Amino acid sequence: MISGFSFLGKDVNNSGTLPAHWYTDGAVFDAERRLIFLREWVAVARVDQLPNPGDFLNLNYFGIDLVLTRDRAGEIHALSNTCLHRAFPLTQGQGNCSALVCPYHKWSYGLDGQLRGAPNLEQAQGFDVTEKQLPSLAVELWQGWIFVNADKAAAPLAPRLAPVAELLSPWGLDDFRHVGSLPYPSAWNWKVMVDNFMESYHHMGAHPESLNGVYPAAGTYRLTGSDAFTVLENPSIDEALAAPFWVINIFPCTMFVLIRSSENPVLAWWQLKVRDHGNFDLEVHAMVPADHAADTDAVQQTLTALDAIHQEDIPMCEGVWKGLHDPLYQANGRLSHLEGCLWDFYRYLQKSLEG
Repeated sequence: MISGFSFLGKDVNNSGTLPAHWYTDGAVFDAERRLIFLREWVAVARVDQLPNPGDFLNLNYFGIDLVLTRDRAGEIHALSNTCLHRAFPLTQGQGNCSALVCPYHKWSYGLDGQLRGAPNLEQAQGFDVTEKQLPSLAVELWQGWIFVNADKAAAPLAPRLAPVAELLSPWGLDDFRHVGSLPYPSAWNWKVMVDNFMESYHHMGAHPESLNGVYPAAGTYRLTGSDAFTVLENPSIDEALAAPFWVINIFPCTMFVLIRSSENPVLAWWQLKVRDHGNFDLEVHAMVPADHAADTDAVQQTLTALDAIHQEDIPMCEGVWKGLHDPLYQANGRLSHLEGCLWDFYRYLQKSLEG
């Protein structure tokens, strides 16, 4: 367990910033991996990335080599990608197959993880293929995302997110289609990215031309939050110029933006693939309603706009990461009333790490 949340008060106006060692100390990250990432629901893909029976997608889930599959009945599974025989990886990348076949010795598994065949094991005594199954993670589908959890005893996700589902219900996110991704290797702590994502206080500094004119920092606010999520409202000063948007984090780090345009809504997902305390791979995914997905010009404009905004955020996050290592930094900053979503996030960390 990790203690030391004295900086966190009863509300945002009585709270300070997260101390530097919470970002820079590898031991803190080890605790986060054990007590958060391997116990919590995290989105790893969109359902439409596995549209057909036999589709598979390989990924690294906080050190676990994982393969997502859609079986012949349409059910999605999150399976260990490591062969039970001699630990060789079963798949790479993504594709479609009728079975998971190990390239090393040709052991084969059904798309549900059940061992189906093990060549030349006829003389192995006490060995029954029907008793062998790839380890798996719990899977839950929510708003078009595939969430997984390494803790099979974890409580279901959807009841905790009922207020968010109600908020999103008019937009039909289940039917949004993935239309493109932008990759960004990121050499700083994952919480620096969450902090930056969950407040628009920085619009006036990082985005003076691109965002602040239409979404001024002082007009943004925490809409709602709990120990499972937080929602930031970004109202537009002129909806004829730009639609309002929500910034949402399903804790710990399923972060997305919904641009609430009646004509061209956009869902953008900031997927963090965390590697260690100072590195993660960010993929910004763009999703649009199914009937908009074929408009390649609009899709490209969306990706260009998302890239432009993140390019302005990168030097901010790099600067924070540098400053957190400055021995003179005392970490005694105060949170602004515009950073209420950070207060929600820090309360979540406290609950998860202090037990």
